[in-house]
Amino acid sequence: MKILQILPELNLGGVERGTIDLAHRLILHGHQAVVISNGGRLVEQLQKMGAKHYVLPVHRKSLFSILLMIKKVADVIKKEGVDIVHARSRVPALIAYFACKKTNARFITTAHGYYSKHFFSRVIGWGKRVIVPSQVISRHMIDTFKVRREKICLIPRGVDLSAFNLEKKDKTNGPGQEIIVGIVGRISPIKGHICFIRAISRIVRRIPKLKVLIIGDSPPSKDEYKEEVKLLIRRLGLSPYVKFLGTREDIPAILAGLDVLVMASLAPESFGRVLIEAGAVGVPTVATNVGGVVDIIDDGKTGLLVSPQNPEQMAVAISRLIKDRDFALSLARAAREKVAREFSLDLMIRRTIKVYEEVKKETKILIIKFGAAGDLILAIPSFRAIRKRFPAGKITLLVEPAHREIVRGCPYLDYIVVYDRKKKGPFLKKYS
Repeated sequence: MKILQILPELNLGGVERGTIDLAHRLILHGHQAVVISNGGRLVEQLQKMGAKHYVLPVHRKSLFSILLMIKKVADVIKKEGVDIVHARSRVPALIAYFACKKTNARFITTAHGYYSKHFFSRVIGWGKRVIVPSQVISRHMIDTFKVRREKICLIPRGVDLSAFNLEKKDKTNGPGQEIIVGIVGRISPIKGHICFIRAISRIVRRIPKLKVLIIGDSPPSKDEYKEEVKLLIRRLGLSPYVKFLGTREDIPAILAGLDVLVMASLAPESFGRVLIEAGAVGVPTVATNVGGVVDIIDDGKTGLLVSPQNPEQMAVAISRLIKDRDFALSLARAAREKVAREFSLDLMIRRTIKVYEEVKKETKILIIKFGAAGDLILAIPSFRAIRKRFPAGKITLLVEPAHREIVRGCPYLDYIVVYDRKKKGPFLKKYS
């Protein structure tokens, strides 16, 4: 198969890294990978893997740009002979959806975020399949955007266990030994850096040689928040203890050097990739009880969960993991086992390829059968023959209301659509 992924850009971030990982593994599995984005620092890495990249401004939200990009993306689909278009963001998804309408490519999406009820968000639910990383996002897409349950595919994000196979050695923190606590992610209000710093201020005097690492940087629109974080650090007298590392590419090595990882998000997270990365390298974690985090951390078993915006509770949890190393290591070992069992990159890739194959093979068939009840009964063997010919097809029967009960529960049909010809105006009702 030839798979095209489309997203705004290819700079460092969870979605971007996931795109690179998927493209690489698709190639290793004998498929072909194409990516469309506005470019970025990961393009070179993508091309070295053997994937093709097209630079197009698919991130722009203006109507003129979107209309122009539909044609350009459709041209790429036709030129490359793409089978599946996988959209990973809202504006690129809107472009890709209409580009697929102009071609024979199948359209699927991934819901990476907890989207607000906005027009651009709706397009994420228009895919033939909608991939979600967690149960909370599955429920959000069903409840907020009315996505049919059968279209939802739960595929948690995966971590490359070979790249993150840097398990920490068991150690006991003795007097004077440096303790390193870190937080990883973009510096923005929803990531909870303020709460994290306030938690650190509650424990720093009690823990000798504490070192705090802030990994990640602020987007241009959030520079004021970063300055707010720095000001709080100075006001609390924490400057000697805290170090900003900025955006880094050596995340596995950084995580392996931590004693505790903290995820302090305030808003519901769609997943929490850094938690499974920490689990892979054997670092105990403290995280806020929000969104998809609960799919990853079993409180008290594979990590510790605390309430969001509660620095006192967070400080207690961090202190516990620092002081009780046997407990901390037991959490880390259990987390590593869970990551290997449920969140490996190989498992994610296999599940994603299976979705691609199902969508590529899927055929939709509509059977219209009006008339006498006897004719409908006599037609049932033909439904069986159609099902045998198209075992993976979606077969829908259109009938009159009086005849629905005749075929209700028929094993050869996926859906029954009732149309009342006697009523004025359109009257359609679908049953599964």
